[in-house]
Amino acid sequence: MLTTAGAILPIFLLIVVGFIFKRTGFIGEGFWAPAEKLTYYVLLPALIVRSITESDLSSLPVGPMALALLSTGTCMILLSLLIKPVLQTDGPSFTSLLQGATRINAYLCFAIGDALYGDVSIAHCAYCLAVMMPFMNVTLVTLMSAYAGTGKPNWARVPLQIARNPIIIGCAIGWLVNTLALPVPDWLMASLSILDRGTLPLALLCVGAGLVLMMDRNQVLAMTVSVVLKLGAMPVIAIVLCQYFGVTGVPMAIVVLFAGAPASTSSYILARQMGGNAPLMAAILSVQTILAALTLPPILAYVAP
Repeated sequence: MLTTAGAILPIFLLIVVGFIFKRTGFIGEGFWAPAEKLTYYVLLPALIVRSITESDLSSLPVGPMALALLSTGTCMILLSLLIKPVLQTDGPSFTSLLQGATRINAYLCFAIGDALYGDVSIAHCAYCLAVMMPFMNVTLVTLMSAYAGTGKPNWARVPLQIARNPIIIGCAIGWLVNTLALPVPDWLMASLSILDRGTLPLALLCVGAGLVLMMDRNQVLAMTVSVVLKLGAMPVIAIVLCQYFGVTGVPMAIVVLFAGAPASTSSYILARQMGGNAPLMAAILSVQTILAALTLPPILAYVAP
């Protein structure tokens, strides 16, 4: 476990550095939004395309991984719905709890996967993201519309948003090139390699910049439940389902990593757009990110390939 913790520690230190940079104003406020946009639309897709193109996908258990991922996500959604009557929380707060219990911080997963398992993990992470993102987007938009009470969602935009997502596009390009063995010029691969070197450091700094260390005492219970579900229950469920579906080795480790990682920072944006409890969502994201530094090492050490 100490080896795993040692590999993960620098990642969380970068998050702390990002938090300090943002709070001290060392880097101007105008830096962070363009940095996030650059990472999301350019750097991460470049990393995904290069990694999938150069990976051996023949050993990737595509079907079992998808079953384990989707089953884990479904279990977490159902578990959250079962807990709601006990919590007696309002609709907007519940939608923030739900997002916190199910969404995944892809930046953190890519960084930890690369640190622990090397470049081969990037293709695995990209596949997990390609499977989970459409499922979670459609399901959570549906539930948030029902519980946040903001009216009917624009369903026509959901498939379009998924199809236009740069990460999904990057996965599709990488898979197409790899599967069809399309020739790629060396200069292009070298350019992608140089470009993607800045992806994970910049992404982690942006994660740190988004942390908000404040809490509404009235929402402590909802926040605590969300943290326990995401950092505790979800990775345990993922381990059980991976064993059931026969997912082992690095693929299992990546599935469990996605399950045990904190929720995505995009959850805060969706909470604001769809009438969720945005302050609660910010607190959930911050606490999960901090505590994940303690919960992920033993979990990943347990499933180490």
